[in-house]
Amino acid sequence: MKKDSNMFNDNSTETEGVPADKTAEIPKVVDSTEEENAKKPLVLFGREFSRKQVCAAGAGILCAALLIGGGGYAITHAGWTGKANVPAVSQSKDDEKQDMVLTLEVKADGWDADTSTPVIAHIEDADGKVDFYTAIAANKQVTVRVGKSGTYTVTFISPVNADGSIYEVSSKKVTAGKADKKTASTAVTFNKVDADKVTKDDLTAIAKDVAAAVKKGDSTLTGDKGAEVVKKFGDNIKKNPNADAGAVEKETEKAQETAKEDKSDAKTPETSDSKKNDSGSSNGSKKDNGNSGSDNKSDSKPSGSNNSSSKKDDTPAHQHNWVAQTKTIHHDAQYKTVHHDAQYKTVHHDAVTKTVHICNQCGQDITGNESAHFEASLLNGGNCGSWHGETRTVQAAYDEQVKVSDAKDEQVQVSDAWDETVTTGYKCSSCGATK
Repeated sequence: MKKDSNMFNDNSTETEGVPADKTAEIPKVVDSTEEENAKKPLVLFGREFSRKQVCAAGAGILCAALLIGGGGYAITHAGWTGKANVPAVSQSKDDEKQDMVLTLEVKADGWDADTSTPVIAHIEDADGKVDFYTAIAANKQVTVRVGKSGTYTVTFISPVNADGSIYEVSSKKVTAGKADKKTASTAVTFNKVDADKVTKDDLTAIAKDVAAAVKKGDSTLTGDKGAEVVKKFGDNIKKNPNADAGAVEKETEKAQETAKEDKSDAKTPETSDSKKNDSGSSNGSKKDNGNSGSDNKSDSKPSGSNNSSSKKDDTPAHQHNWVAQTKTIHHDAQYKTVHHDAQYKTVHHDAVTKTVHICNQCGQDITGNESAHFEASLLNGGNCGSWHGETRTVQAAYDEQVKVSDAKDEQVQVSDAWDETVTTGYKCSSCGATK
């Protein structure tokens, strides 16, 4: 017998020998002529038989056939009446009535549960019927309920650490296993990218991916819980000095608005720590609405929009009045060291000259000794008796580099001291809840 994908739709189930598009004929109302014909005997094998005899004989033959067939015919056609135990999805016999989960372990060196953002996993099946995002923790085994067996493609959005560092991520093919069985986890290792090596485009792309994720997010990414995850992504991204704060802020605000929208059809949290849920329950599929038993402990707190309870309360839902909680951080004046080289200037020295007296007769330099020179010349039969003046260079002109100040280092103020008011969180003014 063919198994229909919907175990509750008896009309669409096909069985052997009976086409699925055939419908039972509605009994006809016969007239008096037909009633008279019905009373006439039937001739079979040269003998007359009443119609009751023929019906009885036919019923006996049919019963014998059923007994000889070991009841196979009745079992094969049990689906006609909706009695057949047809699984809701295509599973092996051992998987019938079992919830299926993906068991993952993301390994991310440097990831911190308190200060880092969660990992966002995108779960998709081959036919596009399963397509949602969920927030999970790193460095531990977690299970994500998917409801049916098969192989799923899991892609990731990089978490962002408190210092603005991120990770190189990839996609992974993961086969679903039974929720109540211990299943080996599929390990995925993220390679850390230090904050100073992360580009502006990398950070803006993560902010955009998060904004897209909340549109198809489960309860870990919707309501107040989703808005908190988005805010943490935005805060950590902006701590990276390479971030485009304006672009990130724009995507973060858009994502927070989307997360807080009323999504009555959002999947309830189906992510749990597999180490705490080895004996899981088999009622955690999409129809479970998160009430899968007290043994299933979720890693994340329930989101603000709790639709897991079927109980109605006439009391109006409490509306939080979030008031920003702030603190003042003092920043001292900032200085930098400026080095000054030694300073020099050029000094020009003119040429140095002097005037000398030259004897007109013998050509000797007789400066300051003119009379003695002439007297000596006469006594010795000479004729020296007159002189003239000449200007002669004693030192040529030159330029000299003269130091006017020594080299020194100077502390220069680049910003004044200032106080900054920062938001540390939010607190409801009426009930005291914080986020």
